[in-house]
Amino acid sequence: MPEQTAIAPLSSSVQQHKSLLLEQLELSVQRNSGSRLQRTLRAPLPLLTSKAIEKYCQITGSTWMLQAELFWGERMNVVFPEIVSCFLYRYGFFEPDLTRMVIQSVNPGDTVFDIGAHFGYYSLLASHLVGPQGQVHSFEPTRHTHEVVRSNVSGKGNVKLTNSAAWSEDTELKFKDFGMTMSAFNSLYEAKLEDAIAQKHQPTEYVVSAICIDEYIAANQARPKFIKIDAENAEYDILLGMKRTLNEIRPLVTLEVGDVKAGNYKDSASAVRLLIQHGYQAKEWKNGRLCNHSPASSYRHTNLLFVPD
Repeated sequence: MPEQTAIAPLSSSVQQHKSLLLEQLELSVQRNSGSRLQRTLRAPLPLLTSKAIEKYCQITGSTWMLQAELFWGERMNVVFPEIVSCFLYRYGFFEPDLTRMVIQSVNPGDTVFDIGAHFGYYSLLASHLVGPQGQVHSFEPTRHTHEVVRSNVSGKGNVKLTNSAAWSEDTELKFKDFGMTMSAFNSLYEAKLEDAIAQKHQPTEYVVSAICIDEYIAANQARPKFIKIDAENAEYDILLGMKRTLNEIRPLVTLEVGDVKAGNYKDSASAVRLLIQHGYQAKEWKNGRLCNHSPASSYRHTNLLFVPD
């Protein structure tokens, strides 16, 4: 039977802190609004500097590690000219809708799973939200990406980082690594890239360890309240490995969806249906608030929140 957990009301200080974080996020989102000229005029020095560094790295084929200041004041290592890194350096946030979902859903003392941590933006945000009494379990299989996220969370006593992919079972799998500058597209399957772009970036393949979330939870005695999944076409396989978690622990789940092309993997609609079959209701951020989501046959890139009935 699913756990029946009483939900304690949030203290006024926690509510105020969440409101402040959301206000800080909206200020950062506003800095990214408007034309390129308007964005540059708001913060000319950091934007022009970052553009120059990005162009230099692209011309020379090099990478450059910098520190980005995130919207809540924390700093993290990013790597130019990687696309997520450039955005974080310029604006201090990424994926505003998913960021809003995390802020609204994660509370002090919670346990959070960040599956597909990349350089650690959501792991750091979750670490800030859960506080010293909470836990964040981060999963990142890519070798060089794991080193970057490790540099970002190494001082966090409430973050446990695992250099493994989440999967339907404990095993070893061949992994496609597109390099540091394309690390957001590394995958156990094909990259979420159009064919014309993918052909310009041939991946390095190597074997990574893969773990089943149900077995990981049993081994670590973790009780996640919130699970974020962003795994470049492997979302359905990950969900297959957490059926016990979905049925018994009933955490909130966010899922990256988006179909670029068909392949030897289940599409986003299949992952959405699987969560609904486990008694979850899909939500999307729309018109400034969370709304009920009607399942679609195919998806463009976005993130959905799944709430247990």
